[in-house]
Amino acid sequence: MKTLVYEVAPNLKLLSPHPTLAGYDDFIGSYLFCGKKKVLVDVGPAAAIPGLLAALAKAKVKPEEIDYIILTHIHMDHAGGIGQAVKEMTNASVLVHSRAYRHLVDPTALWKSSRETLGGLALKYGSIDPVPENRIIVAEEAMKLNIGEGLPLEIYLTPGHAPHHLCVFDRNNSVLLAGDLAGVYMDDFLRPASPPPFLFRDFVTSVDKMIALQPALLGYAHFGCFDHAVERLNEVKAQTLRWYEIAQKGAKAGKTAEDIIGMIGAKDSTLDKINALNPKSYQRDYKLILNTIRGLMTAK
Repeated sequence: MKTLVYEVAPNLKLLSPHPTLAGYDDFIGSYLFCGKKKVLVDVGPAAAIPGLLAALAKAKVKPEEIDYIILTHIHMDHAGGIGQAVKEMTNASVLVHSRAYRHLVDPTALWKSSRETLGGLALKYGSIDPVPENRIIVAEEAMKLNIGEGLPLEIYLTPGHAPHHLCVFDRNNSVLLAGDLAGVYMDDFLRPASPPPFLFRDFVTSVDKMIALQPALLGYAHFGCFDHAVERLNEVKAQTLRWYEIAQKGAKAGKTAEDIIGMIGAKDSTLDKINALNPKSYQRDYKLILNTIRGLMTAK
C-alpha cells in the first residue's frame, strides 16, 4: 500500500492514504496536527481508512493518540470513513458543524443521498457507519482548540460548498485548511468545487471571511498545501463566478451539464489541461466536473 506523509509546517503533516481506487492517488488528504494533543482534519472515505492508519504509523502516531478529529464537512470523500475511524481512534472526539451532527449519529439519509449523487463511486468509497453521540462536539464560529505546542487552532463556519462546511486556521503558522471551500487544485490546475446543493452567495461570503484572515499557506483537501494563500482564494472566487454565470446562462437555455463543459472550455483554458491527464485521472475529474457544473446550474 502506497502511503505518503508530507511535512507542511512545524507540527503539521499532510497524510495521503491512497485508497484502493483507480485514479485517486494523492487525491484525498488528511491533515495531522501534532501538539501536546493530536488532531486529524478529515479522514476520507471508508476505503481510505486502512491507508490513513498506515500513514499515522509512518508519522509515528498511534490511533489511540488522536484527541480530536475535525471534519471540514461530511461528504464521503472527507468523512465517509468517520464511523470506522472512531473505532480505531478510541480517544478521539469528533468536531463538526451543527448541521452535520445528526447525519453522523444516523447516516442513513447521508448514505442514501451519497449513492444517488455519486452512483457506483459511493459503493467504491464504502458504506458510512454511525458515530456514537457522546463522541461528537458541535463547532461554534471562531471557537479555539488549544492543543499545546503553540497551536491554538481556530474554527470558522464556511457554508457554500456544503451548508455544513467549516475551515481550520492555524494562526501561529498562518495555515488555512480550507476543505473544499478553496476548490480543487490537482495536476497543476484549479477548478471550483460546487456540487449540488451549492450555495453561491454563502460561498462568496465564506471565501471573503477566509481572505480577511490573511493566511500565508492554503491547505487543499484535494491536494496539497501551497503559499500565496490570499491570491489563491481570490482566484477560486473569480473562477467560480465565471463558471457560475456560464452555467446559469446555459441552464436557462436548456443546456445539459455536458453542453456547459464545452461552453466553459471556450472561456476558460483550465479545462484544456484535463485532456492531458492519464486516463484514470481524466475519468475521475470529468465526472467530478460534471457534478460541479450541476451544482452551479442549480445554485442559489
